[in-house]
Amino acid sequence: MTAMARLTAYEKDSDLADAELHRVLRSVTEVDGLLLALTLLYLIAAPAAIEKPSLYMGAMVAYGVLVLGLRHAPLFAELPRGKIIVGVLLMVLFITGLLAASGGASGPLANLYLLPIVTSALTLGRGPTVLVLATALAARAGLIHFVAGEDVLTLSSMLMLLAEGVPVLLVALLTSMLATDIQDARERLQAHTQLDGVTGLLNLEAFTRLVDEETRRAERRGVGFALLVVDIDGLQSVNERFGHEAGNGVLRSVSQVLRRSSRSVDLVGRYGGDEFLMFLSGAGQPIARAVANRIRHGVSTTTLETGGAMHRVGVGIGVAQFPADGRDLRELVNAAHRALGKDRHDRRPLEEIWGQ
Repeated sequence: MTAMARLTAYEKDSDLADAELHRVLRSVTEVDGLLLALTLLYLIAAPAAIEKPSLYMGAMVAYGVLVLGLRHAPLFAELPRGKIIVGVLLMVLFITGLLAASGGASGPLANLYLLPIVTSALTLGRGPTVLVLATALAARAGLIHFVAGEDVLTLSSMLMLLAEGVPVLLVALLTSMLATDIQDARERLQAHTQLDGVTGLLNLEAFTRLVDEETRRAERRGVGFALLVVDIDGLQSVNERFGHEAGNGVLRSVSQVLRRSSRSVDLVGRYGGDEFLMFLSGAGQPIARAVANRIRHGVSTTTLETGGAMHRVGVGIGVAQFPADGRDLRELVNAAHRALGKDRHDRRPLEEIWGQ
C-alpha cells in the first residue's frame, strides 16, 4: 500500500472519521427538526386533509420521543453510522404514519419521503439508499392496500407507484453520485495538503501520523523498523550563491533518489530545511545500512547544472532502530541525529565543493 493510500485509510479509520460522522449526525438531527416543523405546519394549514388528527398528533409525539431517545442511546455511542441508518428508517416509519392518518392517499405529505432518501444518499451511500427507497415504496404500497382499500396489484396502482418511485430514484442516484464526487474531491484536496510543496513527499505532520500508526502496529506484532535522517550537504551555500530555486532543485533531486530507494511499505517525508526522514518497515541494521549506502550512491551520482557548471550532491545519513534506540518518533529522530553527527565527523561533507 502506498503512503498516500495508507494516509487515506488512516483518515478514514481514525477518530477524525468518527468526528465527521458525529457532525453528520448533528445535521440529521436538524433534518428531524425540519420534518417535525413541516408536519406541524401541514396540520395547521390543512386540518381538513387529516382524517385522524389523534393518530397524526400521536405519530408526531412518538417520533419526537424516539428521535430524542436515539440521540442519547448508549447503544449507538460508538456506532454513529448505525444511528444514522436507524434514524433514516424512523423517518420513513413516521411519514408512513402521517399518511395513514391522512387516508393513505397521495398528496403533499408523500413528498416527505424525499427527506430520508436524500439524507441516506448524502451520508450512507448507494446501497443503504436503495434499501431506504425500497422501504418507502413498500410502505406506500401498504398504505394503498390497507388504508386506501385499493388493490395494489392493479395496473393503475402499479403505474402510480412507478410514477412516484422513478423520480425519487433519480433524485437518490444523482444525490449519491454528487456526494461521492464531493467526497473524492475532498480526499484529493486532503491528500494534497499532506504533501510537501517543494518535493512532493509527505510533510512532517502526515509522516508523523503514519509513523505513529506503524509504531503501534510494530509494538503489537513485536517487530522492529529503522528510521533514517538524511541531511543534504551544503544546501545553505547553494541557496546563498545560486538562489533558492537552485536549492529547491537540489531538494527535488534528493527526494527522487529517496523515492527510488524505498519500497511501497516504506515512508519518505521532508523533515524541514535540508533534512528528510525515511521509515523502513521491518528493517534491521543490515537492511538500513544497505539502504543508506544505496541513497549515498544514488545522490553522489546525481549532478545539477547551476550557474553554468555541473555540481555534485552529497548527503549525511543517520540511522536509528526501533525499539533499541527509542519507542516513539521523537526519540528515534534524536538517536538518528546523533548517528548523523558521527557520520558527518567520519567523512568530508561537500559544502566546500558547492562553495568553489
